[in-house]
Amino acid sequence: MACLGPHLVNGIIILGCSGYVNELSLTSDKEVLHKNSFKLLDILHHLTSGLKSICTDMSYKGHDEMRQSCGGAGFLKSSGLADHFTDNAPLVTYEGVNVLMSQQSSRYLLKMVEKVQKGKAVEEAFQYIADASKLLTSKGPTTIGDLTDLAFLEKTLATRAAAYVKQTS
Repeated sequence: MACLGPHLVNGIIILGCSGYVNELSLTSDKEVLHKNSFKLLDILHHLTSGLKSICTDMSYKGHDEMRQSCGGAGFLKSSGLADHFTDNAPLVTYEGVNVLMSQQSSRYLLKMVEKVQKGKAVEEAFQYIADASKLLTSKGPTTIGDLTDLAFLEKTLATRAAAYVKQTS
């Protein structure tokens, strides 16, 4: 079982993502109401279905791990953990089974791959797909300073994402 740290970090990342999705949703609502434009709905659907799948899976596993780490006491009604687990366990199924949510999210990602293959531009968030060959052949860190540079971290995450997308597509 992992320690509490990874779960806290995941929570912070999810909090940041939820803020971005909320802003995007508000922008989309304004565009639909004032401009009759539905252009943001595709990316919003991609993000919300993917986040639903990831977040509820993390929640399920985290709750179960916490309950198990308390041994037999984790199953006691008085601990509160058993109720918390049973209240949150169905979330992986509600509003769409996580497997289907992941498929819906990945469908949009594969559309972005097709766009890149046809030579079309993609949104900034998916630029790493267009840059995949350059990212996958670039060199790693050369100094200790590289490891503390946020631009290098962003490039590293883009490289990882590009490798996964290439493997999947």
